[in-house]
Amino acid sequence: MNGSPGKMVRNLTLTGAVCAVLIFLSCTSPQAPAPAIKAPAQATVQQQGWEQDWQKTLAAARNESPLNIYSPTAAETRVEISKRFKDKYGLDIEWTALRASEIPTKVQAERRAGLYIGDLQMGSISSMATILKPAGVLEPIKPLLVLPEVLDKSLWFGGDISWGDNDKMYVINSLLGPNRKVLINTNMVKPSEIKSYNDFLDPRWKGKVVVINALLSRSLFTQLVLFTGGGDYWKKFAGNDPVIVDDDRQGVEWVARGRYPVMLIGNSDNASEFIRAGAPIQLMLTEEVALSGATISTGMYNRAPHPNAAKVFANWFMSKEGSTILSRITGVQSTRLDVPTDHLGPDQIRGPAAKYLVTENEEFYLRTAQDVDLIKEIFGADGRGIR
Repeated sequence: MNGSPGKMVRNLTLTGAVCAVLIFLSCTSPQAPAPAIKAPAQATVQQQGWEQDWQKTLAAARNESPLNIYSPTAAETRVEISKRFKDKYGLDIEWTALRASEIPTKVQAERRAGLYIGDLQMGSISSMATILKPAGVLEPIKPLLVLPEVLDKSLWFGGDISWGDNDKMYVINSLLGPNRKVLINTNMVKPSEIKSYNDFLDPRWKGKVVVINALLSRSLFTQLVLFTGGGDYWKKFAGNDPVIVDDDRQGVEWVARGRYPVMLIGNSDNASEFIRAGAPIQLMLTEEVALSGATISTGMYNRAPHPNAAKVFANWFMSKEGSTILSRITGVQSTRLDVPTDHLGPDQIRGPAAKYLVTENEEFYLRTAQDVDLIKEIFGADGRGIR
């Protein structure tokens, strides 16, 4: 053998050390990495589940365009939604524009003729939940929602998607903002003078409050029944000699011109028009706050001709992006908690209040139908009997 004894000893020592390290690694390496590999593998499989489903839906939807939506929404709303949806997914929307009351009649007539034309309905919840759902026209929309940001309950007002039907699967509320029902002439009344609907029972308002015919605006009647605990409120209110009008716009004009100081309105659109024109009027909130959705709720028809395109739209419309677009168009607060409110005024944003009442649901609209007899008892068969 070559080399000195000392060098041989060093070589033997180094060889032994290397062997020891190899033996140690062979004993420990198979166990340590296992937990770190297993968890990501499971997460990847879970993620791929909804993503793969979503990609298949998108691919199928491209062969189904255009999507057909029946809706009473304003033309500018339809144009903006169509543009943004096509920019996002390349899918077109064909709108069938009808009054809210006309849609159920049209859809049911089509069904009797064996025609299945519409995919989705965007509009009044009352017709979807109380007419089309009982008639078996609607398809559950809940199973179509797959995007994680849509299914995350923590992102929604009230801790869940705002369902408009009692089954919580057919109709979705995208918007829920404070519904201002009190209109005042600011030259005649200070906002601080009216805190609650109960203030209108004070004799000081006798003969001075305009109110829309309760038969024509049953939702207002029912709201106050639920807020005040029964029909006694309206009986006392009727005894204070209100001025009843059949035309909401006429009542708003009377207040704007100073003929009367206050009105309980049915529809705030007319008031908003006068406010934009510079009239000295203001919509205000009382301690009792009704939440409504600008009559833009979404449901899906069964046997829809474009089911994949409808699924894409439903998920996009309920996402932060779609919800933000809708809120900005309508000026109503989204039911999503992560949608910005910088485009809304302070009285258009949900906040601390004595009472909240969600009026965009099946239960509320069924109640309004029950209140017809009470309305006639108090206000007469035509809703004007006490004037």
